[in-house]
Amino acid sequence: MSDSMNYSKKLTSLRPKPTNKPTRSLLTETESDRGRIIQSAAIRRLQQKTQVYPLETNAAVRSRLTHSLEVQQTGRFLAQTILTKFANSHQLAAVGLAGNETVFTNIVEMSCLMHDVGNPPFGHFGEAAISNWIKTKAETCHHLAVGTPSKLFTDTLLPDLVVFEGNAQGLRVIHQLQNLNLTHSQLAALMKYTRPPYQSKPAKTAKDYYRKKKPGYYYSEAQLVKDIQSSLGIDEGCRFPLVYIMEAADDISYCIADLEDAVDKGILSYRDLKYYLQSVWSEYAGSGNHYLTNIINQASSQSQQEPHRFIVKLRTRLVSDLVEYAADRYLLQHQAVFDGSLDEPLIDGDSHQHLALKTLKTIAIRHVFTSKEKETPELKGYSALNGLLDLYQPLLELDTQSFTDIVFEDQEQHFLEQRLFHRLSPKQTSAYKRAVSHLADSAYSPQEQKDLEWYHRARLIIDYISGMTDHFVLEEFQNLSAI
Repeated sequence: MSDSMNYSKKLTSLRPKPTNKPTRSLLTETESDRGRIIQSAAIRRLQQKTQVYPLETNAAVRSRLTHSLEVQQTGRFLAQTILTKFANSHQLAAVGLAGNETVFTNIVEMSCLMHDVGNPPFGHFGEAAISNWIKTKAETCHHLAVGTPSKLFTDTLLPDLVVFEGNAQGLRVIHQLQNLNLTHSQLAALMKYTRPPYQSKPAKTAKDYYRKKKPGYYYSEAQLVKDIQSSLGIDEGCRFPLVYIMEAADDISYCIADLEDAVDKGILSYRDLKYYLQSVWSEYAGSGNHYLTNIINQASSQSQQEPHRFIVKLRTRLVSDLVEYAADRYLLQHQAVFDGSLDEPLIDGDSHQHLALKTLKTIAIRHVFTSKEKETPELKGYSALNGLLDLYQPLLELDTQSFTDIVFEDQEQHFLEQRLFHRLSPKQTSAYKRAVSHLADSAYSPQEQKDLEWYHRARLIIDYISGMTDHFVLEEFQNLSAI
C-alpha cells in the first residue's frame, strides 16, 4: 500500500467560509454537514420533482427524493463494504481510515442524498428545454441589455450559460443558493465531472474523456473548485475518491428502480420484464454467459405464487452482487481512485455486472422511456418551461443600471420587470447580490463588469426556473399567462 494513499489528506473540516465555532472533531463536522443537508429546502423540493414519470400522482412511484434515499442507502452499504474489505486486509490504519470509518460513510451518504439537487423540473427533458432556450435567446437579450460583448463574455460566460447541466447546478444550489457552507470534502464528493462548460469536451480517445464528458461546475463556482482542489490535493481534471462510490450507488439504484416503476404503472408486465431481461442479456452477453440468466431464474423460482416478488428478489441479488463487485474494484484500482484519475466507473465495461446494468438500462430506453405515460407530461412541461422563460425574458433585456435599480432600490419606472423580480426567491436574489457586490471595485474593465453582471442575472433566472417543482412550473405558467 502506497504511503501516498492517506485519507487524512482528503477528509477535512475546512469550509469555504470561516466559522467562529470552537474546534470540533472531524466526525462532529460531518454530522453538522448531515444536519444542514437533510434540513435544506433543496432536499425537500426533490419530493415533487420527476425521477422518470413527470406529474406522477401514484405515491408508490419514485420521485427524485425517494430515488435519492435509495441511492443513499446503497451508498452506505457500498461504503461499509469497502471499509470492511480494508479492515479484513489490515489496511484501515495504513490508508488513514482507522477511527474515521463513520466520517467516510457520512460523506458518501450525504453526497448520494444530494446528487440530484441540481436537476430541473421534468428531469433531463427540463435540462434540454432550459439549454435550448438560452442558446436561442441569450445573445439577443445580452445585446439589448449590454451592447457589444467583451472577449470574456464571448469566450467564457456565454458558453458557460448555454449548457444547463444538473450536476453543475447541484454544486451551485448547495453552495451559492442554499449557502450551506459544507466542508470541502463533502462538496468534493458531489462533483462527478471535472470541467466547466466553457472548456471543450475531450475526444473519446482522451485519457480523461469519462471524467470530462459533461460539465461538472459553472464559471460562478470556478474559484470554489480551485480552493477545494488546493485544500484536498486534487489535481486538475481529477476526482475526489468518494465520488466513485456515489456514482456506483446511483447506477445500481436507478437501473433497477426504473423497471420496477414501469411495472407498477402497468407499462410492463412481469412476463414482459422477464422476457426482455432474457432477450437483451443474450444480445449483449451471448449464449455462453449465464450470469443474469441464473439470477432471473432464481428470482422466478422463488416468486412463482407471488409475481410481484420477482423484482424484489431480482433487486436484492443484483444490489448485493453489484456492491460487492464495486467494492472489490475500489480496492483493486485504489491508487487511481485515490488520485481521482480512474477514467471509468467502478462497475466497468468488461464485467458481467456492467453487462447486467447495461441490460437494465437498455430495456428502460427501449420500452419505458418512449412510453406515452412519460412523453406526454414531458411535452407539457417543455411548453410551460419555455413559456415561463419567455415571461421572464424582459428582466434579461433591461440595461445594467435599470436592473440594478430594481434589485437594490426597488424603483418602479419599469413596473413589469419590477413585479417579475418580486416573484424570484430571496435566496436566489441574495446569491445574485453577493456575486455582483464587488464588481465595481474589481480589476475588470467597465464592459467586463457589465457582462459579468448580466451573466449573474441570467444565472438568477435559470436558478429560479430550474429550482421549481414539476407541478409549480405548470401552476406558475398558468398564473402568469392567464390561461
